[in-house]
Amino acid sequence: MKHLLFTGLMLTVFIVHGQSTKHNKTMNSTAIEVFQSFGEGMMSGTDVWKDYLADDINFIGPVDQVQGKEAFITLNESFMPMMRGSKMHQIIEKDNWVITQVAFDVAMPSGQTITLEMSEWYEIKDNQIQSIKVYYDAEEFRKHLTPTK
Repeated sequence: MKHLLFTGLMLTVFIVHGQSTKHNKTMNSTAIEVFQSFGEGMMSGTDVWKDYLADDINFIGPVDQVQGKEAFITLNESFMPMMRGSKMHQIIEKDNWVITQVAFDVAMPSGQTITLEMSEWYEIKDNQIQSIKVYYDAEEFRKHLTPTK
């Protein structure tokens, strides 16, 4: 079975000061603006979010690791139908990093919906996401991968 990716910005659209962050990707944006625009793109149902990925993006998580834009896109697209909700607890921007603490509600093949608490580290340079590192308790995820009979 193909493992699935957990990337918080997929369902979490964080808006600073209650304002949308739509901007031209070619302008010099802060890390948090790129993060927000990427998240908004994911929620829009279009492919706009893909423009914010570096061609050689590196994803590292406890269940999967992928290198390259196409591999990352494939992994994300397999995960999106499982998302049922999220709650951003905290977000921090420091230089070219955005760090989140977020809870995700995920519909598992077992039929249960579980909540996973995650920490995510996004490295953003030149208006693109270069790498994402995701930390969570993978055991909770793994034990619900198999459908119940």
